Parts: sequence; C-alpha cells; structure tokens
Amino acid sequence: MEKQFSIYSERVEILRKRNMSIDNSSEEKILLNKYNYYNLINGYKDPFLYKGTSPNERYITGTRLSELEALLKFDTSLRLLFLREILKIEEIIKNQIVQSFYHYHLYKEPGNTEIERVNLHRDSEYLRRKYYDLTDLYTVYTNNSYGVVSTTVSFNHPRRNCTRWDRQSTYDNYIATVYRTLGQQRKNKNDSIKSYLEQHGYMPMWILMNVLTFGNVSHLFTLQKRDVQMDIINSLNLNSTPLISDDLSIVNTSRILQILSIYRNICAHNERFYITKIKVPIDDIYMNFGNKLPNTVGPTLGRRLNDSQRKKRLNARQGVYALIFIISLFMNKKELNDFVIEIRNEFKKLEYKLSTIPIDEIERFMGLNFDWFSLIKN
Repeated sequence: MEKQFSIYSERVEILRKRNMSIDNSSEEKILLNKYNYYNLINGYKDPFLYKGTSPNERYITGTRLSELEALLKFDTSLRLLFLREILKIEEIIKNQIVQSFYHYHLYKEPGNTEIERVNLHRDSEYLRRKYYDLTDLYTVYTNNSYGVVSTTVSFNHPRRNCTRWDRQSTYDNYIATVYRTLGQQRKNKNDSIKSYLEQHGYMPMWILMNVLTFGNVSHLFTLQKRDVQMDIINSLNLNSTPLISDDLSIVNTSRILQILSIYRNICAHNERFYITKIKVPIDDIYMNFGNKLPNTVGPTLGRRLNDSQRKKRLNARQGVYALIFIISLFMNKKELNDFVIEIRNEFKKLEYKLSTIPIDEIERFMGLNFDWFSLIKN
C-alpha cells in the first residue's frame, strides 16, 4: 500500500488508534512537530510494539512519544561517542598503511628499480598494479553447533559455498575512485589538493589519504602485498594469541576494517545506529574474540549450544558489541574502561526516561543482553 502524506492531527489519531498514549493537553503532541515523523516513529518504535497476536501494528499500553524521543537521543549520543573513536582509528590506519607501503617498497622489495624508488612518491608510480597483490582469494565461513565461527582461506576455488575476493576488480575500482576523488577535490577548490597538484603535478599517497574514505582505505589494505599487510598488522599490535596463520590474520583484519567503515558511514550520516546488524564475520580465534562472546563453550567439553544460546551469541557478534570489540583492539586498559563507562552512562540516562519497557529490552535489541562490559575488559 502506498504511503500518503498525513497532516499533524491525522498522525495523532493514527498513533492513538495504535494504542499510543497521547493526551489532548499533553506536551507529547509537540514532539510530532519537533521531529521528522518517519525518523522518530519508524526509526524507534520497534522496542515499544506489542509482541502478542494482533492484526494491526499496535504499541504496548502506556507507550509515550517522549520514550521514543529518549531512544532517539540515546542513539544520537551513541553515534557521536562511537564516531569519535572510529575517527581516531581511521587516522591510525591511514598513517600505518602509508608507512608500511613505503617501508616495504623502498627498502625491502628487491624487484623495484632505483628509478621506481625515486618516483614512488608520485601517484603515477605508486598506483601502478605492480605494487599490489591482485590474485583471487577464496574464503569459506562456518558457524558450527558450538557457535564458533571459523574461516578457511584458499587461493583456489575450494567449493560452491565460498566467497571470492576479486582483487583485480577491487584494484580497478580503487584506481577509478582515486582519480575521480582528485578531480572532485580540484573542482571543489580544495586548496590543499589544488595547490599541491598545480605546484608539483602529482599527489603523494600521504596527502591522498586525507580525502579517501575509510571504505577506500579498507579496500586499499586488501590490495597490499602480503608482507605489507603483515607489517601493518604487526605495527598495530593486531597479532592474535595464540598465533594464527597470516592468511587468517589478513582476512580478519580486512573484515574489521570493513565493519569500521560501515559503522563510520552510519554515524557520519546520522542513520539509526543502535540496532544496526552487520553480517561480516569475525573468526572466534581472531584476537580471542570467541572468548569475549556470551555462552562460550569449548568443543572439547562435548556440550553444544541450544538455539537460544546460539542466537544470543550470534546477535552479539552481529551488533554493536562487535564494534566495541574492534575499537577495544586500539585502546589501552584505561581508555577501554573509560569508553565502557561512557556507554553504560548513556544506558543509565535512557533507563531513567523509560516507563513502558525495561532497559533490558533495549539491550536485547542491541545484542547486549549479557555481561558484555566485563567480558570486553578480560
């Protein structure tokens, strides 16, 4: 059915018919004029909807617009909190890719000529395909009855249910993006880009990084030669203990960069954040992620998870908790503790504003309905 535009009074009546509590004399009605109807109602209604059998959508008795507003403000605060940390990581990643790329190709790669090394600061040189690994990579992802996610990596097509990493296409798209971005920056009169290009006629990688998105940078990591990738991983202290293969380290590091990029865009564009689900798997063995999830069971014990336990574990790995885990990899203990306190304070603020549902319901929607703040700090 097509959605028709409804005026203010009609919206009030629609919500009342759906069991929302809106008094004639209430200040709650003002909220419908204060916010975009779609952003407030459709964006934050889910936890307040009646869970029983009903032919039409209806709200839990007592639900007020101010509760939806409180959830919206909670979501906004979380976006700003997480964006702050993602931007810090973005800067770190960009800098390390540049450092590792030049360290390898200037001093370690014997196949590079002296002329190539002299010109490696120019985009006409460092963007050449010879500096990147464009071979196909295949991964097979499994989530077993213990709730353990693992990946098999192959450079040959292993079987039908594999995922192909088409690095040739990734490279082609990356090169097109770089030159399109440079053209846009020059056209938009970005002084730093324009002046450098006009004075020197090329764009060094370390300046280019300032105008590339986190998504572009995550693709750039996947294109690097193995030695460059491992230098990046080692320099960022993303070494798993116990040690895992280089292939698994590279694949999982690519995945966490992808997740950071997705959430970075959500935060930057003010999209709904708190219940976003990201189906990019992180292996349990990577940086001990599996032991930081709820319902961890060692396969050697011979006890499998039931459906409820597996669902809770899956919700944790696909929601905000996975992002908290990734951010924690770039923090020391004090920074992580302070970050966790900030997140929990936002939950406390929201809990004070809720009367229709408990804060536990929000935590369930977010995949945080377990002792996450203790597990993440272990």
